[in-house]
Amino acid sequence: MPTPLIWSEPFAIRSYEVGPDERASVLTLCDLLQEAAGEHARAAGKDGFSLPNGSWATWVLSRLALEVDRRPRLRERLEVETWPADLDGLRATRDFVVTGGDGVRLASATSQWFLIDVERRRPIRLPRSMDGFSVPDKPRALVLEGEPVAPATVEHQATFRVRRSDLDRVGHANNVRFIEWALEALPSDVGLEGVDVLYRAEAVYGDEVASQAGPLVDGERYHRLARVSDDRTLALARTRWTASTESS
Repeated sequence: MPTPLIWSEPFAIRSYEVGPDERASVLTLCDLLQEAAGEHARAAGKDGFSLPNGSWATWVLSRLALEVDRRPRLRERLEVETWPADLDGLRATRDFVVTGGDGVRLASATSQWFLIDVERRRPIRLPRSMDGFSVPDKPRALVLEGEPVAPATVEHQATFRVRRSDLDRVGHANNVRFIEWALEALPSDVGLEGVDVLYRAEAVYGDEVASQAGPLVDGERYHRLARVSDDRTLALARTRWTASTESS
């Protein structure tokens, strides 16, 4: 039986995925999105591709945007619905809708991915086997806005060392860790409603990463992650906050 193009993955929020308020963080939601996407690709036989040069290709996230309506509670059962929304030859777009145990939408997200030759660390064109693996007629879960930019001024800053526990199966820092570093530079993450991350370069074990955050203006804040050794931009992000969030 063919794998459905619209995939649903159930989850339950576990005790180690919540904070003091007994609700899952935005980071946990991002982890669940990544897991659902991976399970769909695996079931469809599209989680990796052999290449003529003897190497293999795997998916790398280039952008992720998430808007949160409500963070799920401890032990709440939820469902992540995900589907490939578009293909453009080089990138694949995948959308997500998260619903809670009451059936009400908790979060919406969209993402862009490309394939890299793992050996050469270079992007490749999508293979012909990806043709037709999209649902272009389904309403988009979230529409991307203009790309995040570096903050004009730096209000908060912190540095982090990439640990072994930060690495994924390809050997670079997991994409959710980038979001963690962006938020960890701030005095608080209370009031976070959304995040939009543009990934520019990989971080590997031992890299020192500088997390820079600009001031909160009209409910939004811009972030830059850079490798300290050469000041190369690793990611740019925009976060969205509730109106009551303090700017300090």
